[in-house]
Amino acid sequence: MGVMTKLTKAMLYSRGFRLTELDGFERLIAGIYGRPDRVPVIMQPYTYAMGMNGLSARRFFSEPEPFIHASYNTAAYFGVDFWSPVFDFYNIELDALGQKLIWRDKSEPDVDTSDPLVKSEDDLKRLKPPVAGKSGRMPYVLESYRRFMEIMKLPPMCYCCAPFTMAVLIRGYVNILRDMRRNPAFVHRLMEFLSMEVTVPWIDTMAELTNSSIIVMSDAWASQPNMAPETVREFCLPYIEKVIRATSTAMRTVLDTGSWGERSVKDPRQVLDIKMDMMLPGNQLKALRPFFLLVWNEDYEEIGIPLARAYAREKKVCLALNIRPNLIEEGPPERIAETVRKLVKEGAGKGKLMLIINLVPPGTPVEHVHTLMAAIRRFARYPIALDLDSMAVAAPAFIPFEDWVAKEGLPI
Repeated sequence: MGVMTKLTKAMLYSRGFRLTELDGFERLIAGIYGRPDRVPVIMQPYTYAMGMNGLSARRFFSEPEPFIHASYNTAAYFGVDFWSPVFDFYNIELDALGQKLIWRDKSEPDVDTSDPLVKSEDDLKRLKPPVAGKSGRMPYVLESYRRFMEIMKLPPMCYCCAPFTMAVLIRGYVNILRDMRRNPAFVHRLMEFLSMEVTVPWIDTMAELTNSSIIVMSDAWASQPNMAPETVREFCLPYIEKVIRATSTAMRTVLDTGSWGERSVKDPRQVLDIKMDMMLPGNQLKALRPFFLLVWNEDYEEIGIPLARAYAREKKVCLALNIRPNLIEEGPPERIAETVRKLVKEGAGKGKLMLIINLVPPGTPVEHVHTLMAAIRRFARYPIALDLDSMAVAAPAFIPFEDWVAKEGLPI
């Protein structure tokens, strides 16, 4: 079945035309647009896959085949609905620009904050844009996406670093805060360069290869309390809109997400409004777009899931909630199941909810992830059971990961 056929089937299902059962990808799309058969769950295998498949960070974040095979093995073993081939997406453009990274054996590379690429205005004048798709590890990303499509027969959800977060990383947090006060024109020049000469060509290159319908700019530094809401509105949002206008098409939605901070402001709507403004401006035909409002556990545990649910319903978008990584790591299984019950009870509503396993810390017992998935399958079916509070979830049966890989996995 072609991608367009699957998309059409999923969207019809979300509106009540339920002719056949959904596969995982179709469930995700139906969940974004309306009510699927069950709340979908998307996984970012990331460093958990690296550890489970016995890979070093250098291989995992540099070699497409082991990266994609390890990620597939991990996601397929747990039976998630969809998975994203997530690499260290905050570093790819920076690496291509020449920013030094620190490599470690068992974790993702990090920016060397002691040696920022742009130490002065003169450094910006000397900075040359990368050759999109060819500089640094950009070829690794493109080949990884190609292999994903070969295995999954679907386009990936593509990721890149948002211009604002990129600016903070190559200039340094303290430096750029000082620049915003003393030399805002310089910050705007830096943002213009990163937006139009780095981000736009890179998005276009990824889109040309993958024909992806969703491209996500991740923007961790556009968060509170790191940056005040008015700072984000002045130095971040105008450039997000410029990038989206330059790259979005009728079949391609580009959006900025990954920020947080609802708990850090007096009125959570300040941050929620910013998140909407990171998606809506620049994307035409808004009613047809796969928009989702991502609220992180650190925030929804403070402001409450009902507030986030009500806001997403008001804005007519899907609510996306991640599952606390250290809960998955530490357990116990009973607490994991109870957390899923709470997420479903307070967040599922009549549809438009997506759960995200954004990070499983390396070393997490596989029993915990299997329990998580078993609880989602048990509790999160639509219509949500009226006796949800009294429902139990059985301890899941599973075979060891190594045995599963030997029978059904891909070689590393």
